Amino acid sequence: MWQNRNVLITGATGFVGSYLVKWLLGRKARIKIVTKDNLRNLKVLEDQIAVVHGNITDPGSLQDVMKDVDVVFHLAAISNVNYAIAHPRETFQTNATGTLNLLEEARKNGIDKFVYISSSHLYGVPQYLPIDEKHQINPREPYAASKAAAEMLVNTYALNYGLRSTTIRPFNMYGAGQSEEFIIPSIIKQAFEKEIIELGNLTPTRDLLYISDAIEGMLTIAEHGDGTYNLGSGSETSMKELVETIINIINPSKKYVSIESRRRSNTVDIPRMCADVSRLKKLGWSPSVGLKEGLMRTIGLVYQNNCA
Repeated sequence: MWQNRNVLITGATGFVGSYLVKWLLGRKARIKIVTKDNLRNLKVLEDQIAVVHGNITDPGSLQDVMKDVDVVFHLAAISNVNYAIAHPRETFQTNATGTLNLLEEARKNGIDKFVYISSSHLYGVPQYLPIDEKHQINPREPYAASKAAAEMLVNTYALNYGLRSTTIRPFNMYGAGQSEEFIIPSIIKQAFEKEIIELGNLTPTRDLLYISDAIEGMLTIAEHGDGTYNLGSGSETSMKELVETIINIINPSKKYVSIESRRRSNTVDIPRMCADVSRLKKLGWSPSVGLKEGLMRTIGLVYQNNCA
């Protein structure tokens, strides 16, 4: 499907976006990215992609950006929950108004498909597990609220203007290159550098999906999906299980401790999360990398990069 297709990606210089760019280049797609930043980890691919320097919050910088584009993957967002709590207006302008600006350009240019990368944060504290796409949304902080607003805009453009779209709600994705503000790279960094790993609450569970499975899931949804899809492993892992798995890979003699200063507020810290991905599996996708294997790959690449 992707050979010679014109694909626009926002958020392409981020963790997930950069992997998506590489995957699509491997499938012979023609890639255009919109970024307000430098190319960061896409610098080595600069001669293989078209770069538009723009800001999704500035409609003027997006004029003509979707000319001849077939598919849009919209990943650009403020995604740090604590930053969003401290900067709610900026978060809404980026995540919701920025999405509106892109939808307008997509409508004007008659693109084939708009793929919106949303978030499992929309669900809030789950009423049941695993969480399916019919679970009511209950945003508990500005990040989740802004993503919910953006989802509604995407749905509105589909209903009113016939814009073909699909929404993906990822759970926790991980892999090499992820920011250390996220839990897995934070634990890995501490395991390499500190005698005792400091963590917050050890009891919450999360659904953890390795990046290669995540990208394959996104492409499957983009190719065959319609509507909203969860993207996760379908398995639950506690923070205690996670840190012990990482320690056993890096250095079984390492110790860890839960400290109060690293605990999140009750508003942010959801006790349990696990995705029902049966809807996505009906499209022919299933995760292929288990947690231990994914962590071993991640740790191996982090170690190589640190030694380079």
